[in-house]
Amino acid sequence: MRSPLLSGSITATGTITGLGDASITLLANQNITTNNITANGGINLTSLQGSVSTRNLNSSGVTQGGDINIIASNTITTGAIDSSSLGDGGNVTLDPSGNIQVVSINAQGGTNGTGGNVDISTERFFLATGTFTDQNQEIASISTAGGVWGGDITIRHGGGLRNTPFNVGDATNNGTSGSLTSGNYAIAPNQSFPGSYTLGNIKIITDFRPPVSRPPMMPPELPPPPVVMPPVVLPPPVVMPPLVLPPPVVMPPVVAPPDVVMPPVVAPPDVSFPSQTALIDSQLESLQISPSNDLDSDSIDFQIGELEQNFTQQFEQHLKQPAITRGPSSLPDIRNQLRKIHSATGIKPAIIYVFFVPAVKVSVDSELIKNPNSELQSPEDELELVLVTSKGKTIRKVTGVKRSQALKVAQQFSNKIKNVASQQGYLTSSQQLYQWLIAPLEADLQAEDIQNLVFILDSGLRSMPLAALHDGKQFLVEKYSLSLMPSLTLTDTRYTNIKNSKLLAMGSSEFSNQKPLPAVPVELATITQLWQGKSFLNDGFTLENLKSQRSKQPFGIVHLATHAEFQPGDISNSYIQLWNQQLRLDQLRTLGWNNPPVELLVLSACRTALGDEEAELGFAGLAVQAGVKSALASLWYISDEGTLGVMTEFYQQLKKAPIKAEALRRAQIAMLKGQIRLQSGYLYNSKQRVDLPSELSNLRNTTFTHPYYWAAFTMIGNPW
Repeated sequence: MRSPLLSGSITATGTITGLGDASITLLANQNITTNNITANGGINLTSLQGSVSTRNLNSSGVTQGGDINIIASNTITTGAIDSSSLGDGGNVTLDPSGNIQVVSINAQGGTNGTGGNVDISTERFFLATGTFTDQNQEIASISTAGGVWGGDITIRHGGGLRNTPFNVGDATNNGTSGSLTSGNYAIAPNQSFPGSYTLGNIKIITDFRPPVSRPPMMPPELPPPPVVMPPVVLPPPVVMPPLVLPPPVVMPPVVAPPDVVMPPVVAPPDVSFPSQTALIDSQLESLQISPSNDLDSDSIDFQIGELEQNFTQQFEQHLKQPAITRGPSSLPDIRNQLRKIHSATGIKPAIIYVFFVPAVKVSVDSELIKNPNSELQSPEDELELVLVTSKGKTIRKVTGVKRSQALKVAQQFSNKIKNVASQQGYLTSSQQLYQWLIAPLEADLQAEDIQNLVFILDSGLRSMPLAALHDGKQFLVEKYSLSLMPSLTLTDTRYTNIKNSKLLAMGSSEFSNQKPLPAVPVELATITQLWQGKSFLNDGFTLENLKSQRSKQPFGIVHLATHAEFQPGDISNSYIQLWNQQLRLDQLRTLGWNNPPVELLVLSACRTALGDEEAELGFAGLAVQAGVKSALASLWYISDEGTLGVMTEFYQQLKKAPIKAEALRRAQIAMLKGQIRLQSGYLYNSKQRVDLPSELSNLRNTTFTHPYYWAAFTMIGNPW
């Protein structure tokens, strides 16, 4: 249901009930006011310019709780929110600009299920005024407990800027009446948090926290003429039709994306994918982006060297080991290596540095450059881009975007893209980031016919799903293969033809304290059919056997199909789950994968604490820490069947793609185009049909076109 575009509110005085697995979606330009809403398929309420006020919201179910998503320009007020289930609990997302008040949030999972994630974002205050008793007898205001694992609880609030602490046990001004509990962790009354606080997978976030270090300043320049941002186009109504991709729709001044050819498939009603018309947030100010600046040859080599040194030091400090210089760090060496890659592969790569500099200009001799850990970072710092290619002049762009703006939109992008029910909710932030990070360089990239982009990113930006940046017509991955590097200095950038490498595949489908992965046996069997090698499942997946097999034969590809977590805090908090133990990230170096080098490490079911600086360092530094040339990992865990689809297609493409990043790009495009799908109890990819295990054979027909399913997968380190 939607109000007329550009006007109108929605008011419902009676209870709204969705029958069966139906979902309820309300979209209004002004206020939404309702009584109780019950819908097992999910509840989606969006007020573009007003507030949302409801009574109780219930999407609980026997086998699966539906997701509940509320977005408002002003405030959100609800009764009790319940997305619990005897299976897996549904996710709850609340995102207004103003205050939030709920009675309670119950996103619990059952004995054999996981709790849903609760994600709350407000620029002001959050209140949970009621309590309930959860499955662990905790008197809670928010519970995401589950028998297998508890969901994440993230509360972002504006109390820190207003000297109003977040109080657990006091819901008078900003806080909750009862506990916050994920089952594994709990914050009990009475505690007061004036700043940010993290306990396990529970986060209370407020204020601006600057990154650990900062790259150097570039030379000052004359202010450029402004570039006018495109006119604002309000988003189309969010509707939930059956999955049919529409033909292109011309909407001046934005052109909708081209047709996507879909194989025959019957899709579920709640996995729709409307036409992706460009969206630009009307509340984001137009920003001036400077024209191309050619950095003079006397200073640019020094400046690139300083950028490399700074990024390298960030990873050195987190990984707790001195850097091993493996790749080029001077401008002539970088360009020479890019030329070698082009000659060997036929692919033209480019390096893009994205970093923040002070709004107030400082000299290159300042303390900021000499000491990258100095506490001079500010929300007012400005975003800059530097483009390096194999020839031509190095390009610098001054965007005028503040650090606080960029990090806020990046966090919104990462949060919203994981909400499949919202369909287009991520597009506003996705397109804004594209305008800031890619559009200023696009003419230069096209002029040199660049095909592969390597990003070296500043803190707070490393957990962005770069593949899903959107220009209004298509995704970035539709134009370029992509990768993330910690720094060139830390990366072995030499090219090796991987097609003759042997594969060591190991994994677990059963766990004592984590969610089972029933598709792992099929995943291992399928990829070892596609690629010559060995596989070991469950009790064969031990640290001793991993070391033994690699010592007997120098496998060039190591594939680990298991849970892996990149956690906040010390690097030892992050781990890869083996059959009988956790392999901590700080133990990876002991495996000796750098001698002889592992060309590619694949972690097919990992998850990163998005937005956390230390978790980002662990993710982006994975290849360095493991001593491998390249790593393929995911920013968030998608689904067992979705992971199986990506992995089988990736190894299909790896046999013929010129570089590893291109193989990943082709797999992601296959998902985007609907070539990878669940249909009639089978998984189809672009080349074959895969039999599913009995636990997954009854899943409903599904395509994986939404970027939630494919954008999380990231090539780290050497993409070639």
